[in-house]
Amino acid sequence: MVFMVRCKLLIYSLISITTLDRKVGKEMKVEAGKYKFILIFTIILTIVSNFTYAVSPLVDDIQVPSPWAQKDIEKAIEISLVTEKVLGNYKKAITREEFAELALELYKFLAGEEVGLEGENSFVDTHNPRIIAANKLGIIAGRGHGKFAPLENITREELAVILYRTLKIAKPRYDYSGDHEHYFNDYYLISPWAKEAVDYLYVTEIINGVGSNRFNPKGKTTREEAIVTVKRMYDKVLEAERDRKNSLIVSRSGIRSVENPLIIQLKNLIPKELGKPYIWGGVGPNGYDCSGLVYYLYKKIGINLPRTSRTQVNAGTYVAKKDLKFGDIVFFARNGKTINHVGIYVGDGNFVHAPQSGDVVKISTLMSGYYARSYYTARRVVH
Repeated sequence: MVFMVRCKLLIYSLISITTLDRKVGKEMKVEAGKYKFILIFTIILTIVSNFTYAVSPLVDDIQVPSPWAQKDIEKAIEISLVTEKVLGNYKKAITREEFAELALELYKFLAGEEVGLEGENSFVDTHNPRIIAANKLGIIAGRGHGKFAPLENITREELAVILYRTLKIAKPRYDYSGDHEHYFNDYYLISPWAKEAVDYLYVTEIINGVGSNRFNPKGKTTREEAIVTVKRMYDKVLEAERDRKNSLIVSRSGIRSVENPLIIQLKNLIPKELGKPYIWGGVGPNGYDCSGLVYYLYKKIGINLPRTSRTQVNAGTYVAKKDLKFGDIVFFARNGKTINHVGIYVGDGNFVHAPQSGDVVKISTLMSGYYARSYYTARRVVH
């Protein structure tokens, strides 16, 4: 709005001086000409400066990294550790293709060798020679059925695995043994194939959690986060090489859980059941109803519960909703009186359950919506 007003005022002034030019005598035309030139030049400067001002916030938001990432990204660009695809739009979620290309560049630096881009293509949905090369090296893998899913966003656990593979393939002589386990509060959500990578990269301070001791394994990663993470691994390897060490420095210790071992077992079992279908009367291992899932999981850790939700409520001891812990059994009553559903609390206000016919075993919140309204009580079986 201010820009438009300024333009109008300047245009009106130009019209006025043009009119003046017609009216004045010859002796004033020289001065009027000078004045008109200054005015036109002022208009041009105003338009340019206001246009720059108008677009600069957009440019800053899209093209400039966040302050915390800027230094690392500038350095990564300086040493050619990044690819053109991820330059700009730094807050956008990075795709599997984009990160695979970054990992290949990292491999070149760590291994100290160039990579041939020819080879047999194992994928049907990409012909990118860098993806083919990374796959040939063993850095990346597909998602099954011959597909790489190049345009899908990479998950945090996938990113960790690709980085870990890149390091191990580039530096096979390094010692990767040791106690690196770290129990995030959502550790049970980390896929079994990703846990070693997540643990190792966390204790070496290459990756971080997302707060509240959570890793969010299925979450997305922005381009700037990915570039900074790659740069961190590059720096860690340089540090190890400089100190003539055969492993990365473990700069923060892993946290072994002090939880009951039975709860740890539950955390490892639950991810394996996610996505299995609801089957009325099902007690596993291929499908479940709500109480059948609870019955099956507890039986796997050596605890025999009653079979139905209305009898399972008699097991263990009462626990208030505000005091819920992982493994507590949560019950629901649609009418506020009669229990009609059951699940297992998994932290952060969520529980795992087999909802209904046509659905699958999944994690839902009990802090809002239907399950918050129908929440009835909870019992603790493992203390």
